[in-house]
Amino acid sequence: MSIIDNFIKQYEKEYDFYKQLARIGHDVLEDEIINRGIKAIISNRAKRIDRLKEKVIQRNQKKNYKSKRAIEKDIVDLAGIRVALYFPSEREIVGQVIEELFDIEETKTFPENPHKPKHNKRFSGYWATHYRVRLKKSEEIDKRFTSTVFEIQVASVLMHAWSEVEHDLVYKPFSGNLTEEELSILDEINGLVLTGEIALERLQKAITERTKQQSEITDKYDLTNLMFYNYKNNFKKMNFGNTEYLNNYLKAIDKIDTKKLTEAISKINLNIKESFSDQLLLNIMSLNENNDNLKKYYSQITTDKKKVSGFELFTKTWIVFEKVIAQLNQENGNKNRKNFIPNLDIVREVSHLTQKEINQIHQLRKVRNQMLHGYESFTNDQLEKNYKQLKGIVEKCIEAIQDEDIKNKLKNELK
Repeated sequence: MSIIDNFIKQYEKEYDFYKQLARIGHDVLEDEIINRGIKAIISNRAKRIDRLKEKVIQRNQKKNYKSKRAIEKDIVDLAGIRVALYFPSEREIVGQVIEELFDIEETKTFPENPHKPKHNKRFSGYWATHYRVRLKKSEEIDKRFTSTVFEIQVASVLMHAWSEVEHDLVYKPFSGNLTEEELSILDEINGLVLTGEIALERLQKAITERTKQQSEITDKYDLTNLMFYNYKNNFKKMNFGNTEYLNNYLKAIDKIDTKKLTEAISKINLNIKESFSDQLLLNIMSLNENNDNLKKYYSQITTDKKKVSGFELFTKTWIVFEKVIAQLNQENGNKNRKNFIPNLDIVREVSHLTQKEINQIHQLRKVRNQMLHGYESFTNDQLEKNYKQLKGIVEKCIEAIQDEDIKNKLKNELK
C-alpha cells in the first residue's frame, strides 16, 4: 500500500472525529460572534474523502511525500471553519475574537504578495486571513480534540463565494484545464468582487452615519458597528475588547441614548490597559441617570436580589470614585485630561492613602471587572465587604477635594 493510500485509509477511520472537531470549534466561535454583534455566516466541515485524495495526489507532484507524517504536517485543513463576513473591515475584530478563544499555531494573510505582478492577471485574487488553531484546554472538551490543529478562514461573503468557484475550476478541474478566456472571466469576476467589498465598506459607513443620527440605539448590530467605526478611526492603539457585555447591557435596558454613547466614547482613555469596550461600558453606566439600569443588567447574571443590590451599590460607588479621581487630578495639575483617568499618583499624595489602600484599589478594580462581565459569582458577604472597603477609600479621597460645591455633590452621590 502506498503512503497516500495509507494516509487516506487512516483518514476514513478518523473522518467522524474531524467532523466533530469542526462542529465544536464552530459552536465556540459562532456563539461569540453572535453575542458580540458581528454579522457573519459561519459554516464548518470535515474534508471530503474524495476531495482529500485529489488534493494529496496533486500536492505530491511537488512535495514528493516520503512518509505519512509528511502528509499530516502539510495538510492542516482536515477540519475547517469558514467565517463569511457581511463587512470585510471586521476581519480585524474577528481575528481578535479567534485569538481569545483558540491557541494560534499560525496565521496567514492573503494576498501574501499583494504588489507582486501576476502573469496574465489584473486583479489581486483572494483576500482573507487563515488561522491554524487548536481548541483551548477545558474540562468541558475532551483532551483528544485540543491536541489537533484545524483551520479557520475569515473573508467577506463575496470573497468566499468567488474563491470557492475559482478553486474548484482552476485547481480541481473536472473537464480539463481552463482556457485563457475562462481564466480571464474568473479574473474579471475577482475584480467585481473586490469592487463589491469596497461597496460593502461604503454601506457599513452609511449605516454608521444613519445610526449616529438616531436619538437612540436599540439594535446590537448597530451598536457594535458604531463602536467599531469609532475604534478604528480613533483608538486603534488599544485592544477593541469584548462587545458582548455592552450588548448585554443594551439588551437589559432596551435602548442607549446616542448622545450619551458619543459622550462616553469621548471619555475613552488611551493611557490605561483596559479595552475600548470595557471603558465604554463603564462610561455609559456612569452617564446613565436611570438607577434601575444597573439592576436590570446584573439581573441577567443572577436572580438573587441581594446580589443584584450589592452589585449596584459597589458599581455606583466605583463610578463616584472615578469622578473623585478625575476631580483631584484636575485640581492638581492635570486640567486637560479626560474624565475617568485612574491616575492614583496624585490621589495617593493629596488623600494620604496608605500602600494597603492602594493595593485594595487595584484588587477592587479586578472585582469590578469580574462582576461587570459575570466571570465570578460573589457571595453577599464578599459584595458587602468589597463595598465597605471601597466606600471608606472614596470618603477619604472626597475630603481632599478643594472645590466645596463639587465635594458636597460627590458626598451626596455617595449616599
